Amino acid sequence: MHDVVVLGAGMAGVTAARECERNGLTAVVLEATERIGGRMLTTRDFANAPVECGAEFVHTENADTWTEIKAGQFETLKCNPADGYIMSIGGVDSPDLYQDPSLAQLGDLLSEIAAFDGPDMTAAEFVDRKGLTGVARVMAEQMLTVHPLGDLDQLSMIGIRDDRVVELERGVDWRLTAGYDALPTWIGKNLDVRYETKVDKIQWSESGATAFSTTGEEFAARSVICTAPIGVLKSGAIQFSPDLPTSKWQALNGLEMGSVMKILFRFKERFWDDGLTMVGCDGPVRLYWTPLYGWGEDATPVLIAYVGGYRARALSARTEAEAVAIALADLDRIFPKVLPSQLIEDSQRVDWCTNENTRGGYSFVRVGGSGSRQALAASDTGALFWAGDGTATESIAAVVHAAYATGLRSAAEVISFLGR
Repeated sequence: MHDVVVLGAGMAGVTAARECERNGLTAVVLEATERIGGRMLTTRDFANAPVECGAEFVHTENADTWTEIKAGQFETLKCNPADGYIMSIGGVDSPDLYQDPSLAQLGDLLSEIAAFDGPDMTAAEFVDRKGLTGVARVMAEQMLTVHPLGDLDQLSMIGIRDDRVVELERGVDWRLTAGYDALPTWIGKNLDVRYETKVDKIQWSESGATAFSTTGEEFAARSVICTAPIGVLKSGAIQFSPDLPTSKWQALNGLEMGSVMKILFRFKERFWDDGLTMVGCDGPVRLYWTPLYGWGEDATPVLIAYVGGYRARALSARTEAEAVAIALADLDRIFPKVLPSQLIEDSQRVDWCTNENTRGGYSFVRVGGSGSRQALAASDTGALFWAGDGTATESIAAVVHAAYATGLRSAAEVISFLGR
């Protein structure tokens, strides 16, 4: 019997398992796919440098994962989005766009979000109460939804505040030159990971727990750490026996898995300025960025279309060819003098909406769901413990370093539980 079984070999899972083993416990990691990384997924054959299909950035200089990045001697590239960010709304680009008179309505929106003190309301109600119109309203929606993957009428303003979205918006990003999934792979390199082992039932008690795979294997342990994404937990793909307490289901009801997809584009030549980092816009795709920013002039000309919320669901409902065509038409609208659709060499859609092992991208707090992350994280289910981005409470939520922190926290809880 193992001391701990960990569900999922994403960042939270491998971090938790390694921390347990470092403290003398035996751990086995059950992973539904054939690889480590979860929603960290790097392609290394689309361009002459790694391109991220999932999580992409080390967010801010305070990210919990910097200790691991330095320990693994990973090289990083700094990418401050503000250095080369272009906004395009209604066919007008920045800096001309910033002369729009409606922008006076915005004020210091980020500070207002950070200081929001309730009562809770949806982001849509917040925007309406400010009376935002025109360009100001489009930019406010961009600020409120570019990281939380919910729609304005779903997102909790208290949730946005507590998830520290403003800290992320104001921070600087870095990329790993080895590819982001190299980090969890390095953390998990000596672990006992059972690949292609999908769990559909967890039996738990005060004295132990057993995970059951879809093929009938049983993994009994003194404890279990569940890192399954919110979308998987809410889908009922994993049955719990006995049923989870009401507090856990209430927590899951207060959270939602955001819809997200990426479309990778490789072009015959670069048609954007060398310093471009991101393009924010008002079409079917809200954000494009240059994933090889900082790699030099010889970097393959690649753009990523990043699509969240209802826009992601709309493109997910289309065929890949149709989604690619829609995004290319959008790029033609933004760059009419170039017509990027005539320069396309290859494309790839990465649809996290339809991935059965994630059921979306990452979690956000629904209106009325304040405290849900804390309730889900609570170690109140006997030998069953919780980690993953949905349980992040001490850092910017729904980012890689938040998942990492939950892995450390859940491991500490297991170590204390088994040491009693």
